[in-house]
Amino acid sequence: MSPEQHDTDAYGQELARISHHQHEATAARFTVFQALAAVGIGHEQADDIVAKLEAGAVAGAHTWISESSPPHGSEPSFEDGWFAGVRDVASYLLRIADTTATTGRGRAASSAMLLAHLQQPASPAP
Repeated sequence: MSPEQHDTDAYGQELARISHHQHEATAARFTVFQALAAVGIGHEQADDIVAKLEAGAVAGAHTWISESSPPHGSEPSFEDGWFAGVRDVASYLLRIADTTATTGRGRAASSAMLLAHLQQPASPAP
């Protein structure tokens, strides 16, 4: 197997894992919206709560990346590149957290409509 093939396979596996996490997150978000609605929390407040939770998860990734270090004994030029990369990734994560905290409006209402649709009995085919 060539190094390029190995890299492609590894990247494909990463994409599959990301897709799995995204599907699980969608299902979890749906469950949270149902639970919040069941205790009387409105759609707008539910959207805010979930957006803050998701932004917090991204902020946690930011902290993890920001605190990472290059391998022990690395050359100074490698360390410089490492820290520059870490700063770039951390900046992107901060922007994602900021955006996540302020967007996502309407997801609770969409989830409620989807649930109502899924709970309707199937209509006979024409």
